Amino acid sequence: MDDEDSSTTPAAAPPPQRGAAPNEAELAALRERAKAAWDAVVAAHASGATVLGTVVASVKGGMLVDIAGIRGFLPASQVRAPEGQTLDALVKTVVPLKVLDLDASRRRAVVSARRALDQLRREKRATLLQALAPGQRRAAVVLRLTDFGAFVDLGGVDGLIPMSELALERVERASDAVNVGDTIEVEVLRVDENGKKISVSRKNALPDPWRDRADVLRPGQVVEGKVVAKEPRLTIEIAPGIVGTMREADADPADYALGEAVEVAIRTVDRRARRISLALPYAAAATQASGTGGFAPLGAELQAKRHGKNG
Repeated sequence: MDDEDSSTTPAAAPPPQRGAAPNEAELAALRERAKAAWDAVVAAHASGATVLGTVVASVKGGMLVDIAGIRGFLPASQVRAPEGQTLDALVKTVVPLKVLDLDASRRRAVVSARRALDQLRREKRATLLQALAPGQRRAAVVLRLTDFGAFVDLGGVDGLIPMSELALERVERASDAVNVGDTIEVEVLRVDENGKKISVSRKNALPDPWRDRADVLRPGQVVEGKVVAKEPRLTIEIAPGIVGTMREADADPADYALGEAVEVAIRTVDRRARRISLALPYAAAATQASGTGGFAPLGAELQAKRHGKNG
């Protein structure tokens, strides 16, 4: 019985051995995939489309790349090594490529990474130019300094910061405000000639107490400040980053101590020169009483002060 059962039971098929030759179905699938990959490379060559390839090895005169199973040659003149490194650093990396030439008999391609990167750069520039608009804030990297300002990279396009737009204060040299390699924030001023000329401002992107405290900077406004200097004139900080000075005829610096809180009235404001002259509040009161557009002379101010004390 056992012998009969053993003779009629089919033997199990041996497991496929590692490294065994593919069967016809597998060969057909491989050929189909290879044909599809080659057709894609041919189509990219015809249309100028970009393909992706994996760098396989560095060889004499360039590099070997794999494009979905198609072998390609990347000449050294058509590739850029990472800054400070050799071409070997690209091995096992994926790079964008343009197909320059084809060898149909061997199914080989000559490709260029340089042209693919140049196209990506142009596309990125066009997209960025469409998005740029006056008043927009952007991060920028300082590229180079000149006698008339600083050129910056806005992320694919260059812009110029004119000397007058480098800082809130006047600067004689661009290096007084920025250095090559600095990452700074800028505001777009103008985009002219389809992006050939882009002007940006670092000054407009900086915190500006004169702009942020415009409500305080009005002639006649009475504010509390702090004495920050006594020479050559009494200097009082009326808001963070904003100081004004007082004439000796209005106040004797010797009567005040550094850090002392004092109430003052704004006499004049010169926004262009960023200068403020101050007076004591009773001087402002005397001006209002006189009905004049300016401040009263010292005698009237003292008289107003006496009246204030008597009252």
